Amino acid sequence: MALTRIVQLTDLHLFADPGGRLYGIPTHELLRDVVAHVEQNAGRVDHLVVTGDHTHDDLPETYAAIREILQPWADRTWFVPGNHEDRETLRSAFPDRIAGAGTERITFSFTPGGSLCLGLDTHVPGQVGGHIGADQIAWVGAEIEAHDPVSVVLFMHHPPILLGRPWLDRIGLAGREGLQDLLLRDGRIRLVCCGHVHQESSHSVGAARVVTTPSTGLQFSPESDEALFVQAAPGYRIVELDGTSCVTRVVRLPEARYAPSPAD
Repeated sequence: MALTRIVQLTDLHLFADPGGRLYGIPTHELLRDVVAHVEQNAGRVDHLVVTGDHTHDDLPETYAAIREILQPWADRTWFVPGNHEDRETLRSAFPDRIAGAGTERITFSFTPGGSLCLGLDTHVPGQVGGHIGADQIAWVGAEIEAHDPVSVVLFMHHPPILLGRPWLDRIGLAGREGLQDLLLRDGRIRLVCCGHVHQESSHSVGAARVVTTPSTGLQFSPESDEALFVQAAPGYRIVELDGTSCVTRVVRLPEARYAPSPAD
């Protein structure tokens, strides 16, 4: 079976001002650097998935800038919202890629080869933490039953696990136990790709690996018990599926050219 390559980008945090900085990090410039790196090094990209926090200001012109930057994959990009998000504005910027209307939940489903890829919406308006309810978990189960895939990959913003860092776990995912139960019941779910925490990590729940992916801009320390920014290279995740295996890795830019300023 042919190989399918998926690239995950997450936590872009762009501003309408292309020169805008998030704690000293020029997020617009670094997103362009990441996109250039993907084009030059990742090989053929069959699908691009963005797992939330597209903007830091929720402005239409910022989403429009993201659409322009991601133009190389305009016909194969998928989106789920993060906590820094406005569903209606995101949907308006990508009406050809996001179904539904207004503030309805944003999800996706596509089937590369013998696999099934699903996007989950954990956004809670006005909140930093996320939520997943029984209805969305039931939708995942129904999609798996309908497609009967060999393997399943989930994409979402908030990780459905505790990371063991108090400040991160306070802004984590409510309702995660229900999704964990599904991961334990169905071994076909092989991978869960998340954002939100601006760092790389890997954990196991049943047969599934739950991974988090570096931001395309600002990075958090994976070792601190407080919100600590670190000078680390932006990155992205590659997922490769061939119908039976599911392989993933993080790719970072060659250097961290900018040091973050302290949090207020």
